[in-house]
Amino acid sequence: MITIKNGLVLVGFNLEPVKTNVLINDDGVIIKLSPYDEEGEIIDATDCIVMPGFINAHTHIGDSIAKDVGDGLSIKELVEPPNGLKHKILNEASKEELIESMHETAKEMLFSGISTFIDFREGGIEGIELLKKAVYDLPINACILGRSDKFYDPQTTPEEARLITHELIQHCDGIGLSGVGDVDPEVMIQIAQACADEDKLALIHVAEYYDLQEESVQLTNQTEIERALKAGFTTIVHATQPILQDLDILKSNSPFIVSCPRSNGMLSVGIPPISAYVENGLDVCLGTDNVMFNKPDMFREMEYALKAVRASYQNKITAKDILKMATINGFKILGKDISITEGNISDILVIRKKSEDPYLSVVNRSSPEDIVNFIMGNMM
Repeated sequence: MITIKNGLVLVGFNLEPVKTNVLINDDGVIIKLSPYDEEGEIIDATDCIVMPGFINAHTHIGDSIAKDVGDGLSIKELVEPPNGLKHKILNEASKEELIESMHETAKEMLFSGISTFIDFREGGIEGIELLKKAVYDLPINACILGRSDKFYDPQTTPEEARLITHELIQHCDGIGLSGVGDVDPEVMIQIAQACADEDKLALIHVAEYYDLQEESVQLTNQTEIERALKAGFTTIVHATQPILQDLDILKSNSPFIVSCPRSNGMLSVGIPPISAYVENGLDVCLGTDNVMFNKPDMFREMEYALKAVRASYQNKITAKDILKMATINGFKILGKDISITEGNISDILVIRKKSEDPYLSVVNRSSPEDIVNFIMGNMM
């Protein structure tokens, strides 16, 4: 039994601040929230905030081997498959180099309060297995989304793509596609359907920059967002540049939106309108994207998101909104409730309180060095 005592606890899905103790049994279940009860090992959280652990909802940690390479190149030159700079570097790296670089990045995420990350993993089954080896000795949850180079081969039929997908997802948690314009539309539909058949995740990059949207409308009379949702994807990554009727389409379909503001900023493609998404009741999550050009640190991601969105859209998106994106909302993609609620198993962070506003304290002023304790209960 563990009791986290004297902390300001962010309780439930709405992260309501409550001065209470958290009692956790030996199975990791939160058995009681009470300001009076305590039992077992005591963790003193005086002057601290007690909150759910972070989820990094979009990463490419294979790119850890290419940190800060190619700055100034266009996004196409950097990451477009199959000939982007990152793909060349990945193809030239040894398995040992890839495993070691991913291992170090996973450790870095763990030490910064990230209990879980959702990774787009290139390289087919072999690439998936490399990431498994990289994290096998670490208490971090890796949700691995694979992909096959055959998806991008114009000779691959939709039926072949479906079979490839079924084989691939026996080894991972789902599929992470690079983009709507990279694969045949029918192939995209079959990939999403195969994942749905086996209750696996299907995520895809969409509308990361304006040119993609313009090209999509010219070729198909539909935006990338519209095409992805019609194909059956229920979680989309980026949605940085919604156009035309995209917001109405998003409201009608209510997908999860994974936003990567620092990545978008680094690549000069804009700031995602996450405030508009929140105002319309959409679930927005945060990811740090490619380790190639971003440190996988949710504290940095949250602060940048808060300030960049306010600066770009002149509105008052709140630090509470942002904190939910980095915790509660991201776990919804995985069908998990890790809120600090009686009966739940949660990953719990104890963080030094820097100000009287608990949300701004974490989002605006905290860093990994402020983590006092990290209790991992929700292993996948």
